[in-house]
Amino acid sequence: MTKEYEMMVIVSPRLNQEDAYGLNQKLLSIVTDNSGEIVKVDDWGKRILAYPINKVKEGYYYVDYFTLESTTVKLVKKQMNLNESIIRYMIINLSDKRRKNG
Repeated sequence: MTKEYEMMVIVSPRLNQEDAYGLNQKLLSIVTDNSGEIVKVDDWGKRILAYPINKVKEGYYYVDYFTLESTTVKLVKKQMNLNESIIRYMIINLSDKRRKNG
């Protein structure tokens, strides 16, 4: 079943802005390659983290909205876990959240 998701990704500042953007696009290509649809991409740019993560104090923030089969989200998570340039990520199922609030 296709659901709506919000994904926040924080990319290491060791990458330059173009490479960080390319990494986010690579993650989004997993969505589109698996019959998902990109709804919106927000590039928040380089920001200071609220607290250091593995001694890193800043990162490139991306917030992406997309639709995808729930079983394929595991593939996106796996790719993020394997990539050392991703400091932190979070994926929220907006379909469930709207159902509870609606």
